Amino acid sequence: MPDAVPSVGEIRAALDELLGWQGISRSPQLADLLRYVVEKTLSGDEASIKAYSIAVDVFGRPADFDPQSDPIVRVQARRLRTLLEQFYANGSYQSAIQVRLPLGRYVPEFARLEKPAPEASPGAATGGGPVASRRPRRFAGFALLGMVFMLLGVGLAILLIRWMVPQNLSTTGVGIPTTPVVMIGAFDNLTGEAVLDDDVVAVGRRLAEMLGKFDGLKVSTDAGGLLLRGTVQEEKGHFTVKAMLSRGDNNGVWWSSTVTPPAGTTDTAALTEAGLTLAIQLGSSSSPLHAPGRAWAVQRPALPGQPTLYVCQLLQMAWRDTMRLGDAVAGLDCLSKILAREPDNAVALAADAGLKAWRAQYEATPGGSVDELMAVAAGEVSRAVVFAPTSSFVLEEQGIVLARQRSFDAASGAFKEALTLNPANMDAQSAYAQLLWLDGQYDQSTALAEAAIAAVPSPPPWYYTTRAAESFRTKRYFDAIDAAQALAASDDELGPVIVLASAPQVGRNDLIDRYRPMIMGNPRLQLTGIMPRLAARTLPQAMLDRIRDGLVLSGVPREALDGPFNGGGTAKR
Repeated sequence: MPDAVPSVGEIRAALDELLGWQGISRSPQLADLLRYVVEKTLSGDEASIKAYSIAVDVFGRPADFDPQSDPIVRVQARRLRTLLEQFYANGSYQSAIQVRLPLGRYVPEFARLEKPAPEASPGAATGGGPVASRRPRRFAGFALLGMVFMLLGVGLAILLIRWMVPQNLSTTGVGIPTTPVVMIGAFDNLTGEAVLDDDVVAVGRRLAEMLGKFDGLKVSTDAGGLLLRGTVQEEKGHFTVKAMLSRGDNNGVWWSSTVTPPAGTTDTAALTEAGLTLAIQLGSSSSPLHAPGRAWAVQRPALPGQPTLYVCQLLQMAWRDTMRLGDAVAGLDCLSKILAREPDNAVALAADAGLKAWRAQYEATPGGSVDELMAVAAGEVSRAVVFAPTSSFVLEEQGIVLARQRSFDAASGAFKEALTLNPANMDAQSAYAQLLWLDGQYDQSTALAEAAIAAVPSPPPWYYTTRAAESFRTKRYFDAIDAAQALAASDDELGPVIVLASAPQVGRNDLIDRYRPMIMGNPRLQLTGIMPRLAARTLPQAMLDRIRDGLVLSGVPREALDGPFNGGGTAKR
């Protein structure tokens, strides 16, 4: 019997669940896009869901918008499609309906999901198929037999879950997450050209080497656990590299990715580029390998008495997505436990230093000095470099601390070394891009930032800092608004400020109404005034002047710009 057509209520429940998920809620643009296409479909207006209408209605583009010259809709739809796939792949959904965004279309589809059967009542059948019709229990023996079958069914279900979900990925709600361990299997040459055998074999070897440079992963040669293998094909001069992740020798694919390197390069260079792309996808903080652990960390559970380093790394990943003080405190608390028993743990020292340096700036008060706290962080990260001079993560954190100290040359050297050690470290590349932008090297900064955003599936919000700042600097206000809204999920100062300063330039009064209260209600901006707080971030004076003009046009009281102010915008006495 075919499944019933999803009802409007079921679809709206699924929409609400997606909009409440952090992966989508942290990007207001993607949330607006999802809401728009679903509601249009429910109202029977699928025909109007076109790139043009989405650009104008959702992204505020002008009436003369040209979809061919401005890819905003395609780019955002691709991001949304990826997030939808990740949400349902994680298996944490509660709704009965899956929302899909098919390739090449903007009209969503709705499919019924299989949910676990409810707990069987004493008289319920417990087979694997549809629930059988209930019959009177005539004999106590039937009840006992039913209980036996129920227990067998539960046992089999548990075994199936353990078999289907990789053991070092099944962490949500089960126990403390453990460091993902991956074995790199064979990459098969399906091109039909034996001359490529060595190059194809080298893909797996180089991938193992690159993944081994990430401190939050382990690459093993032992069978079992997670197995990554792949194939290489060639068609019309283009290579296609497909990687598949499964548990041990199980042929069921848990995750896959297809990479097509750019044409026009040598065979070896193309396959090397494909390996780098896969290393970025699997090594980044948004990697599927970290997804269950990240879900655990978002719940902010009570820490065990002896947390593992990986648990602390997950908490730091969660903090980087939000840049909230509470998340930073949770990460610091976890790292303090690691350092109490392992004072020379380089990764813990570096992470601790990075969090302390951020917190020092975040909590800075007028007239206060952060020099002492910065010195503590700098000392910690210097020790970390001594203990682990070849750790890309440690060098990345040193660059971040030095940048916060405004030692730009030294920070630049640390970031360069971090990327030399691990070219797949897109966190280091994004942070380096921000440093270069502050130093006025706009072209190189933008190239690095855009490459990182393009390479990482579901890039974290802070990756958009450079795009937002550069778009605003070059007066591309629509792009500035798009990027700043994404940034606002992890930076509740610069993100909303750029949106609000850009909004009057393109007539977006709706954004003024939405973001002005955010800025006026921000306690840290109230404490110092908006412009002094931004100036402390070493933004160029020309950009500060343009921000000031935009905020004035948006109705921000002048009293709030240059000194402490109350929520209503009046100067504090």
